[in-house]
Amino acid sequence: MNVRCLVVAALLGCATAGTALAQPADGVTVPGDVAPASAPAVSAMSAPELRARQSELLGVMLRDPSNLDVAFEYATVSAAIGDYEAAIGTFERMLIYAPGLPRIQLELGVLYFRLGSYEAARSYFEAALAAPDVPAEVETRVRTFLVAIDEAEDPHKITATFMTGLRWQSNANAGPGAREVTLNGLTFLLDDTAIGKPDWNAFLAGNVHWAYDLGNQGDLLEADLLLYAGRYFNETRLNTSIAELTFGPSFNLARFDIDNARLGIYGIASGIRLSEANYSGALGFGSRFAVQPDPLSSVSGKLEYRRRWYRDTGQYPTVTNRDGYQISGQTTYTRRFDERWSARGFVLGDYEDTAARFEQSWELGGGIGVTYRFFSPIAKLRDKGPWALDLESGYLRREFASPDPAVSATMAQRDNEFWVRGGLTVPVREDVALGLTTEFRRLQSNYATRDYANTSVMMNVVKAF
Repeated sequence: MNVRCLVVAALLGCATAGTALAQPADGVTVPGDVAPASAPAVSAMSAPELRARQSELLGVMLRDPSNLDVAFEYATVSAAIGDYEAAIGTFERMLIYAPGLPRIQLELGVLYFRLGSYEAARSYFEAALAAPDVPAEVETRVRTFLVAIDEAEDPHKITATFMTGLRWQSNANAGPGAREVTLNGLTFLLDDTAIGKPDWNAFLAGNVHWAYDLGNQGDLLEADLLLYAGRYFNETRLNTSIAELTFGPSFNLARFDIDNARLGIYGIASGIRLSEANYSGALGFGSRFAVQPDPLSSVSGKLEYRRRWYRDTGQYPTVTNRDGYQISGQTTYTRRFDERWSARGFVLGDYEDTAARFEQSWELGGGIGVTYRFFSPIAKLRDKGPWALDLESGYLRREFASPDPAVSATMAQRDNEFWVRGGLTVPVREDVALGLTTEFRRLQSNYATRDYANTSVMMNVVKAF
C-alpha cells in the first residue's frame, strides 16, 4: 500500500479550499480590498481589456490632467493589473489638485501596504484620519489597516489552516477488483481481505506556518508543521497518522535583481503511524523556490531528499524491504487570465532506492488544472468571497527495477496512473469555507494484484487562522 498517495489524496481539499482562504505570499493578511467606485466594472474585465483600458485612460488623462474621475479610474485599473507604481503616481498627483482627500489617502495607504512599504502606508492612513469630516467607512477601513501594519511589522508570524471532513471511497484499500490473479504462472483466488472494498473515513488535516523576519532585505526563518489523522469505519488497518516538520531559511532574491522571488532551504523530519503502530520515519532536506515573473503569472517548485526507515508489524510484515532513500521534485506554473479564470500546469518526478530491488522505482508525470471563480448564487454569502470551481487531471508513469519474486520471476512491475478531480469551494466566512471534492483514479499495472480503480467523494470544512 502506498501510504503517501492515500495521504495526498485526503489532503487535496486543502488545495481547493485554499482558493478562498489563501493569503499573500509574504504571509501578510490584506484586510479587505478597498472598493473604488468603478470596482464592479473593473473586476469584470479580462487582463487584455484592463491593459487596453489603462492605455486609453492614460491618453485622456494626459490631455486633461485635472480630471479627477479619469485619474481615479486610471489608478484603479493600474492597481488591478498589478501596476502599483502607476497607481501610486496617479493618486499622488490627484492630491496636488485636491489636497487632503481622505479617500485618496486611503487608496495610497492600501497600495503602499501591498508593496510592503509600511511606514509610507502608515503616514497616509494617519493623514486620512486627521482630515476633517472623514467618512465613517473610510475611518473604519483605515483603522483595520493600521492594525494589520502593526501585525505585519511584528517579526514573528504564525498562520494555520485546519480541515476536517468525511471521505467515501469505492476502493479504500486500493485492492484489485477481481478475485482471480496469476502469480508466477499459477492462478490464485484472493480472499475478502485482499480485494478492493468501499469504506468511509473521517479525517483531520492541518498546516501550521511560523516565520521570523531576520531583518535582512526580507529574509525569513520559516517552519511548517503538517499534521494528518484519518480513521476508517471498517478498514481500520488503514488508520493513518502523519506528522512532518520542515525548518530553514528563506531568502529574498531581490538582492540578485530577481524581483518577486524567494528561495528556501530546509530540513525535513517526518513520521507515520499505520494501523495504530509505528510504520515509518524519515529525515532529509529540501529546497523550494517561488517567483512571480509578472502580476498574472507565478512559478514554484521544490526538490527534496529523504532517508526513510520502515518497521515490520503484524499487519505489514515486509515493509522493511522499502528502507532506503527517496528523491522527489515538482514544478508548477500558474497563470491568471482575469478575475474569474486561472490555469496551472505541473510536472513531477520521484526516485526511490530501496533495500529490495523489486521495491526500487522511479516515476514521472504531470497534469493540468483550471479554476473558475464566480459570485455566490446565495445572496447572503456574496460578501464572503467568490465561490471557486476547480478541475484537474494528471498522469504518472512508474517503473520498478526488478521482478517481485512473489508475483513474477521475469517481469518487473510497470504502472500507468491517471486521475481526474473536481472540487467546489464555498466561503461562508472570511476564514471558513466548505468544500466538496470528487475524484476518479485508475492505476493500470501489469501486476494484477496492483491494478485498481477508485472513486472518492470528500466533504470538508476549512478554517484559517
